[in-house]
Amino acid sequence: MKRLLLQPLVKGSMVVLPLLVTVWLLWSALLWLNGLGLNLLEQLGIDSLFPGMGLGLMLLALLLIGLLFQFNPVSWLYQYVEDALLRFPLVKTLYGAVKDFAAMFDQEKQQGQQVVLIDLPGQGQVIGFITASKIPAAVKAVNESEDLVTVYLPMSYMVGGYTLFVPRSRLTLLDWSFEDAMRFALTAGVSQSQARTRNRDQSGV
Repeated sequence: MKRLLLQPLVKGSMVVLPLLVTVWLLWSALLWLNGLGLNLLEQLGIDSLFPGMGLGLMLLALLLIGLLFQFNPVSWLYQYVEDALLRFPLVKTLYGAVKDFAAMFDQEKQQGQQVVLIDLPGQGQVIGFITASKIPAAVKAVNESEDLVTVYLPMSYMVGGYTLFVPRSRLTLLDWSFEDAMRFALTAGVSQSQARTRNRDQSGV
């Protein structure tokens, strides 16, 4: 009896929990943006005319900021301010880490991040992403004879991973999109397995 009740309970949890977490995260982000917009309106002495006006204001502001960065003077000014901030150790560590992680999901920058397989002798192969062809001078100084590239190895189900300096000879380039490869790596292949199962069920095979 317990088994008959436990299996549907676990199945229901697996279906509902991802939906609830996704909705909660999106809703929390929207509420946060709306709150920022409402605070800005309050500072300007403007009353909110309709629900969600703060959110609309923030989305409009983000759109305008994105459009402004199409102009070189604005980008140059931002770069100047950013370089000044990065001179402070704590700001450099926090801001730099968050920016670099976010940049991994930038559609434009993803084009330059080649998906590769790294050979691990006696263990198999692991998915990685070439993030830079230019390595730090300190690393290059002790590996002058090696043609090294910087490769990021994501960890399954975790926001983290390893950064390796790997010889090109140990890399196998893959014709695989960054998004699909990252999803496969972060979910340990579960995401792709579920997609295959759904396709098989739909086709009736």
